[in-house]
This record gives sequence, C-alpha cells and structure tokens, in this order.
Amino acid sequence: MSILEALVLGVVQGLTEFLPVSSSAHLALVPELLGWGQPTLAYAVLLHAGTLLALFAYFRRELVATLQGMMRPGPARRFVVLLIAGTVPAAVIGVAFEEWFEDNFGRPFQVALQLILTGLILFGIEALARRRPPPPADPQDLTGLKSLVDDLNPAKAAAVGFAQAFAIIPGISRSGATIAAGLMAGLSRPQAARFSFLLSIPIVFGTTLFKVPDLAGEGTGAGPLAVGFLASAVTGYVAIAGTIAFLQRRGLHVFAIYCVLAGSLTAFYLR
Repeated sequence: MSILEALVLGVVQGLTEFLPVSSSAHLALVPELLGWGQPTLAYAVLLHAGTLLALFAYFRRELVATLQGMMRPGPARRFVVLLIAGTVPAAVIGVAFEEWFEDNFGRPFQVALQLILTGLILFGIEALARRRPPPPADPQDLTGLKSLVDDLNPAKAAAVGFAQAFAIIPGISRSGATIAAGLMAGLSRPQAARFSFLLSIPIVFGTTLFKVPDLAGEGTGAGPLAVGFLASAVTGYVAIAGTIAFLQRRGLHVFAIYCVLAGSLTAFYLR
C-alpha cells in the first residue's frame, strides 16, 4: 500500500464513519473505483482506531464526567447503564457473525446495494421524525449526559444497540442506523448523533484490541499505517463536529439522497 492510498483511505474512513453514509461501503467502493487493491479487514480496523482517537478527543468532557461520576448515583452512572445496554447486542452479534462479516467485507457490488438500503432507511426515518417535535434542550446540561439519560431508558438504548448490530452488514451505515434508532426512541437529531457516536466507543475499542495485532503479519509498512491512522483521526474529529452542527439545523435527507445516488451509480458502473 502506498502513502497516497493510505492517505485517501484514512480521509475516507474519518469522514464517512460519522456521516451517515457507511464507512464500510466507502472503504470497499473507493479502492474498487480507483483500481486499487481492497484494504484488509485488519487495516480497516486500524483506520477505525484513528476515528476512536477522534471520539476520545471530541467527547473528552463527557467521558471525564462519566468516569468521575459513575461510582455514585446520578446521570453518569445511568449513562454507563445505557452504554452497556446499547453495546451488548452489537457485541454478541458481532462475535456470532464475525466469519460472515469477514467473508462479505470488500464485495463492492453487494456493498453498493446495501448503501442504497441505507439511503432508503434514512428517508423513512426522517419522514417519521418530522412528525414529532424534538425534546427541549437543557442549557444547563453542559455535557449532554443528563438530557440523554432523561430521554432514554435501557430498553430504548438496547433498541439503538440492535440497530448498531444490524450495521455489521457491509454497506449499512452504523451511524445512520443508530441515529435513526435514536430518533425513533425520542431523541433530537443532535442528541441521537451524540449517543450514536458515544455508543461506538466500546465496540470500536474492543474490535481494535482484537484485530490490530493481525496487522503484524500483513507486511504493511509503518508509513502507510501511520498516515492512515492520523488521517482518519483528524478528519474524524472534523466529521463529528460537522455532523452534530449540521443536524442542529437540518435533517437526514441530504445523506439519504447521497446514499441512494452513490449506491445506484456504483452498482450500475460495476455491472
């Protein structure tokens, strides 16, 4: 893998991990369209580790507040319960279907079709969300934890977790599925995005620990590893901030249109 390929893949991963347009789809389709070899699953996990660093940096205030308050009753402890409830479905299904996921990762035509499905899901959820007024924001809730635990319960968090598990299918956007489930659970668009992103931390952290050691046997040079990791971290931070800011003013239609068009054109091209 060249430095240029590593840079492009890192930027693609960082942007599409948090925009609801499926990073797994883009990591499969961009190399295919550019005539490059498909990145391995282990290298894709390394790029996810870069976006994990972006999550730690962006949500440092929320994470510190959680660590400081989780040992006593209050919003922080309740938030930890929500994270656990939302993580268990994806963890169980991810382990159960790991081999299937590895077999289907990097099949561009099937991924393009799943990207179209992501767009249709976003269209449907946005139409439903517009019928309900969003919950009021609390200006005193600086970290957002209190409003999250007020608007969610473990059952609703588990439903978001099942949406995250559904996104194990390559081409289905994890952030799109979980934001959609958060909207159905009664969250506002920005809060649904925040919970979606925070919910990804345990899964990405666990997957990274499990898969990154596999890179040692692939022969990928230190340069491409470092460039891909840093590019995904920097662009991931920008994408987190940009997505939350965008959803404070606009809905999911633009992402839905992109997914349907990109998936359709790519599927047509590949055929």
